[in-house]
Amino acid sequence: MVVVAFHNDGDGLIVFSPGESTSPSPSEQLPTPECDFSNTNFALHSSPFIMARTKRSGLASLACTECRKQHLKCDANKPTCSRCVQQGFLCQYLPSRRGGRRKPRQDSDRRSLLSNNPDELNITTSPHDLASELMKEMQPGYQASLALPVRRSEQPDTPDSTAPQRGTGPGPVSWSLTTPRSGLSQEHFQPTRDLSSQDDRFLRLFYENFHVAHPILVPSAVYHDRQYPEFLQLVVNFVGSHYIPSSPTQEHRDKVLAELSCHTDRSPCMVQAWLIYSIAIYARGEWQEAQDAFSHSVEIALEIGMNRREFAITGHPENSIEAESLRRTWWELYVTDIFIAAPSKSNTFLCSTMAPEVGLPCEESVYTGTCEIPEPRKILDFKRRIFAPEETVFSSFSYRIEATTILCRALVLSRLRDYHRDHLQAVENALVSWVNHLPPRKLDIVDSYGNIDEMMFQAHVTIGYATMLLHLPRSDLQPVLSQTNDLFWPVATRHMASTLNRPVHSIKATEASRRISDAISLCPNVLKHSPFVIPALALCGMIQLATSIKHTEECFDHHYNRVTLILGCLKSTKRIWGLADAAYNHLRTSAADALSDSMERWSTEPLRKFFPADSTPSRAERTTAQPTRPTSAISDGQDLLFPPIMPAFVDPTCYNDSFFTTLPEFDIS
Repeated sequence: MVVVAFHNDGDGLIVFSPGESTSPSPSEQLPTPECDFSNTNFALHSSPFIMARTKRSGLASLACTECRKQHLKCDANKPTCSRCVQQGFLCQYLPSRRGGRRKPRQDSDRRSLLSNNPDELNITTSPHDLASELMKEMQPGYQASLALPVRRSEQPDTPDSTAPQRGTGPGPVSWSLTTPRSGLSQEHFQPTRDLSSQDDRFLRLFYENFHVAHPILVPSAVYHDRQYPEFLQLVVNFVGSHYIPSSPTQEHRDKVLAELSCHTDRSPCMVQAWLIYSIAIYARGEWQEAQDAFSHSVEIALEIGMNRREFAITGHPENSIEAESLRRTWWELYVTDIFIAAPSKSNTFLCSTMAPEVGLPCEESVYTGTCEIPEPRKILDFKRRIFAPEETVFSSFSYRIEATTILCRALVLSRLRDYHRDHLQAVENALVSWVNHLPPRKLDIVDSYGNIDEMMFQAHVTIGYATMLLHLPRSDLQPVLSQTNDLFWPVATRHMASTLNRPVHSIKATEASRRISDAISLCPNVLKHSPFVIPALALCGMIQLATSIKHTEECFDHHYNRVTLILGCLKSTKRIWGLADAAYNHLRTSAADALSDSMERWSTEPLRKFFPADSTPSRAERTTAQPTRPTSAISDGQDLLFPPIMPAFVDPTCYNDSFFTTLPEFDIS
């Protein structure tokens, strides 16, 4: 019997040479890549031996890119580590740069087969023939003739071996997406193809930024296994390309539009492709194109029946990943419909008029984690939670849906020419009730581990946006910065029925803008939020600017700081999205014109003036001090309707917000 060993020559080729001994010497217990191994079996198992030693020592010799980026310990699980599974990140392992040039992949696969089946190594040729055979292997068009028998029972029968290649259409979904989560195993999530480095980067940026705010596709851990069609993958790459400054996004856009336009596919994947594309075009500031793309998505969705409850479970188990993705797609259509219609100044809604039959989405941690997806709850169950004897907590996505519904009611009311004041009060009651019925764990947008609940963040911002749109046109802040061609400033109709006076509307609008600025200060990276928050941020900054003009200069510093906060967030976002660029320029020019004189006087004041006082006001000061109120309250005869507020209850920053809202402060400690 001929014993052979692998030898790495200067050209990086693998050459077989006869061994001189049948047992390794003590100096060869930890061989290096340059050593000759006299024992074939030992040489083939040296790498697993080293890895076993590393695992016994408690240290992982490999770390994914996400754990490296955050300087965290990685357990190096393949194909996805535990941390990436929990956070929903795209787990990637970079090849090691040690040990010189890489060997041909065909040779590495052969080594793997030999390592897994050392007992079946059956070499009947001479060492010279083996070397000649391996040298011929490097020639073009050569097919290997060295037979390495492998047991058939040891070859895993996974979906990867028969999965369709890229661009073959949706096809049948892999079993790992249509079975309950409890039956899944990490070993079945192996990607079936190798993406190019550029596409892989686009995919990672898409899941790190856009998918967090609009989680309708399957989690990143099973993206490759899902085998989405070519047109949907192009849309994903198009969105991800925006997060690379040097990327030709316009070329990607033209390619995506041509691919979507020529396809006649009427499938859920086409709905998802048009939906994601419309949101991205909306964020680019292309309003009409976004509405057209969204109309395509809704048209296909209604044609195939995605608005019906049984659609998601047709061909998929109810607790499967694919069924949950389809439910999320319909509700994302519902949310997008309202936000895209906001700047159009018309009551044209496509999805919000449909009866809500589709089950509510689950929690994000359940969707991206390893837990089994529970049975979806109905929208009727969500409404009945108010009358339940015990508090029931729903998913954050559910509260986001309700917040968007209230925003829709506020938009419709603001565009009606004539309405009863009870209609206004009904929307106001819905805004207050949404806050009062929030469970304690949903009041904050940051958990104890410092993670942002993106769905609850959007829900809180949406409620603040609806409050500003409802109260601003009825306040005395409306004429300050109102412009007829402003896309971000609501237009006031002639008839504004109200149960409150203008100062109270001003207070509520200012308070809503303050809460939005507080929320964005906790997580100022707008790129990881939905582009739908950009109009809310723009209106928030404009209201703070108008309030600083109406109020005295005693509170100028507070409004100025909030305006600069919003400007900074929009400035960092405008590098990616054109919508933020328009909002930034509008707010910047308005602030430069309105605050120039006040800034000049403010900069000459001593610094100690802007520090809080060490002592509380005396009783005499409390009786003489009066809260800051707009002067127009007396001119329009509404002063008698505005109840006097004791100065002891007035917040020095303008108003006592607790007097008008029950929503507690965000915990920023």
